[in-house]
Amino acid sequence: MLVTMNKRTLPRLRKRLKLSLGGRLPAFTSDVSPFGFSAELMRTVRPGSTVHGSITLGESEFPFTGVVQWSKAAEPRLSARGRFGVRFTGIANAFFELFAKTFAAAT
Repeated sequence: MLVTMNKRTLPRLRKRLKLSLGGRLPAFTSDVSPFGFSAELMRTVRPGSTVHGSITLGESEFPFTGVVQWSKAAEPRLSARGRFGVRFTGIANAFFELFAKTFAAAT
């Protein structure tokens, strides 16, 4: 029996927020928390890689930097996208405040 532990301080919420990775690759989150997100793409990023981009919450766009914590490869033969998780290493405090206001009832 394999047991995995969720090491997150706060659970991620299944919310679809608009992302731009590297300023050129549009994507959407699968889930998000004040500390990071996971996203699906046909081409994933290796764990340990630094990523940068922007995430849109409400009417505001927040630039971020982060580190890929985990990654699961895509399965193109099945048209299944890959998935990866990012931990924010840099994002404006205003993101945390707006996140708390927007999703207060869900957390």
